[in-house]
Amino acid sequence: MAITMPKDCRYIRKIVRANSMLPGSIEHLVVQTHITQCAECRRILNMPSPTLLGELLSTSPAPPPPQSPKNKQVQSRPAPQPAKSKPAQPSPSRGMVWAQSFLICLATILISYLVVMGARSGWATFRIFRNLTQISATTAPTATFAATTPTTVVPTVTAVPAIVLPAGSDQPITVLVLGSDRRPNEKTPSRTDCVMLLRINPQTQHVSFLSFPRDLIVSIPGYGAARINSAHVYGDIYPALGGGEKLATKTVGQLIGVPIDYTVYTDFAGFISIIDTLGGVPVNITKELYDGQFPTMDYKYREVSFHVGTSTMDGITALTYSRIRHPDNDFERTKRQQQVITGIAKRLQTGNFVETIEATANITDALIGHAHTDMPRDLIIAMAWQMRAIPTNNFTYNTFSDIYYGTGEDRYAMYPTGGAIKRIVTRWLGQ
Repeated sequence: MAITMPKDCRYIRKIVRANSMLPGSIEHLVVQTHITQCAECRRILNMPSPTLLGELLSTSPAPPPPQSPKNKQVQSRPAPQPAKSKPAQPSPSRGMVWAQSFLICLATILISYLVVMGARSGWATFRIFRNLTQISATTAPTATFAATTPTTVVPTVTAVPAIVLPAGSDQPITVLVLGSDRRPNEKTPSRTDCVMLLRINPQTQHVSFLSFPRDLIVSIPGYGAARINSAHVYGDIYPALGGGEKLATKTVGQLIGVPIDYTVYTDFAGFISIIDTLGGVPVNITKELYDGQFPTMDYKYREVSFHVGTSTMDGITALTYSRIRHPDNDFERTKRQQQVITGIAKRLQTGNFVETIEATANITDALIGHAHTDMPRDLIIAMAWQMRAIPTNNFTYNTFSDIYYGTGEDRYAMYPTGGAIKRIVTRWLGQ
């Protein structure tokens, strides 16, 4: 795949000297690719390495080129001074020559490594931008869930400006995470058995979780009282209600009495792909779990069990751990879902910058067709940049459990006790 790059060296040098690039932006990628290929620009900019991951962003502007004779002002020159004789310099010892040769060899290896790293990170950055453009669409997937082949978009410098942190991106935002129970090849509307709110505060470097059990009875706007996980279904069945994601978001927003800024939706396949692309995620299992009738994605059942201790789970295992509920209840299941998301965050924070950005690119590759969000692409990147190093011990967790059960034919339905929603939301917002 060819990436259109500007060939005007003056344009590239101007960008570098301005020192206004955001690491990871398209402009960063364009300049990095050009610098890798253009030895003259590296010489003019006094850059021993063609990579932008290290010294490029901290390189001081090179001195301006000499003025042409036409515009050059005539300046008086001082009278020449007689040359001073210099004392003879001693010849370098063999040890010094060996040390210099070793340093030159080491520098050559380092520069070669940085060139490769720069090319890897540049391609990964391009894939992230391309994929996020598709995932962050203006419209949600249709209820038919027809499989589509994503269109590859090759951005150019003129079409895609440099990414700048959007105004207000340092303010707290509320994100609703919806995990669909849609199995592979299903085309019917799906429930969202994971209903989780995240409040991300870049200023305090804090993330707060709030999960709701799937059987909680709530008021669905335009429909009436029903389980919270069915709002997505009714939104898809009745288009007049706004579509699945919009109705689910409106339902949760009405429940908590707080506007929800953005929504992220993913299905089983997308969840599995995230975990497997990362090479598994660490999860601390605090109690024994066994389910002899766990429902599989092919509509069958099997035995599953988990033992106490820290386990690195692949995608299928992590999904099973997030869904299992027969050994205890739905409240504990929501806590396990929070554990897995924390494991994803920990995994993303391991490794060096190149490994992390390539892992992110691989994740966005895998999510095409399986995830959607209404968060603008630029804001996704800005939030990821600001929150890239947040420690997981700054995560706090809340699971709504102040309920009473229904009776008769719907004895598993959950109803919130008086004032319980307001209390937990107040606590969640204050964290």
